[in-house]
Amino acid sequence: MALPTTPPSGFRDFLPDQVAARARAVETITGVYRSFGFQPVATPAVEELSVLTGQGGGENEKLIFKIMKRGEAYSRALEERSDLADLGLRFDLTLPLARWYSKHGSQLSHPFKAFNLGPVWRAERAQKGRYREFTQCDVDIIGSDSWGAEVEVITAILAVFKAFGLDGVKVHLNDRRLVDQALAAASVPEDKRGHACVVVDKLDKIGRDAVIAELVASVGQAAADALVKSLLVEDGAATEPLDKIIAAVKALVPAASIAVDPSLMRGMGYYTGPVFEFRHASLSGSLGGGGRYDRLTEKFGGPSTPACGGSIGFERLMLILEETGKNGDTAAPDAVVTVFSDELRGRSLEIGAALRAKGLAIDVYPGGGKLKTQFKYADQKKAGYAIVIGPDEAGRGVMQVKALATGEEQALTLDEACALIAGKH
Repeated sequence: MALPTTPPSGFRDFLPDQVAARARAVETITGVYRSFGFQPVATPAVEELSVLTGQGGGENEKLIFKIMKRGEAYSRALEERSDLADLGLRFDLTLPLARWYSKHGSQLSHPFKAFNLGPVWRAERAQKGRYREFTQCDVDIIGSDSWGAEVEVITAILAVFKAFGLDGVKVHLNDRRLVDQALAAASVPEDKRGHACVVVDKLDKIGRDAVIAELVASVGQAAADALVKSLLVEDGAATEPLDKIIAAVKALVPAASIAVDPSLMRGMGYYTGPVFEFRHASLSGSLGGGGRYDRLTEKFGGPSTPACGGSIGFERLMLILEETGKNGDTAAPDAVVTVFSDELRGRSLEIGAALRAKGLAIDVYPGGGKLKTQFKYADQKKAGYAIVIGPDEAGRGVMQVKALATGEEQALTLDEACALIAGKH
């Protein structure tokens, strides 16, 4: 039986143009984050299960891809009927960052401004814009309790969207402390408050009626009615420090659309203050989000350290850019240098190297055979030009440069060919 060629559900293969567009998008995001003074950090894909569980990860803790123990540890766990897994793939970048900072914080500037781009994994049902493996693009400020940290994070992410020419992004803002007050006023038992937040956070996914039904089932009719009146309303009043955040964001980004949304929860239980999401009309879910998580480092034995961060949903961003035709560069080379004969292959390689040295992306045909086949290869690679160096051209120190879109050919020197190809746009 032949092995399957399709990747597992929720995982994807990427073609060259897709990889090129994603790489270019990463460069853009990285450039914007750097321009705000954020520094790159990196954490491993795998963490101890104790790091990933019980730290306020909410429903995502149920979606961890767990890694079995190995060797004797696995055999012993089987005999003792104890937990078979001790590691897991990270489901976000915030918990690993808190662990990372708790270990390395003494070596860093304080406060510390970090950004981290990388894949995360969640064993959830795959659907459009939601995958089991996906990339997050996080930006965080650790060590500042100022509302200015939220402003920096929000405006940095808005600057990313602007860099892509993406209009129509709206910022939804809330404060988990206001949510806690509403839960207390509704007499929701403390052991049910986390679940109530998770239910309300599903509003944009399952709709108002379904959320109300789940609240009634979870906390009872009276508490559900109170929560509906306080949380499931269209607009909320801006309160300290939300009013400062809104005013500052609008002053820095006059075109920004930002409003208080009392129903905004953010599913993570580690949030302690302002929370925010970025939404776009073309998506049913959020384009990104984040918030303040002041006590997360305490989980790792360190002192309470104020922190605020946000993340861009990279897959959803790429989906919008693709649908709007703004997904950037392709993997196409500027030109393909053909190989006239095996005796002239060295000359073709030399020309390819010389053109690359001048900043062009040049593909030298890796095989042999007829020029017709090589021109087809250049077309398939979506190159702008094909270059032919036969015995006559090699003797004269020139090359035939063929524009693949028009079929026009010219005999040019290296510098003339470079100028033509570089000006193709």
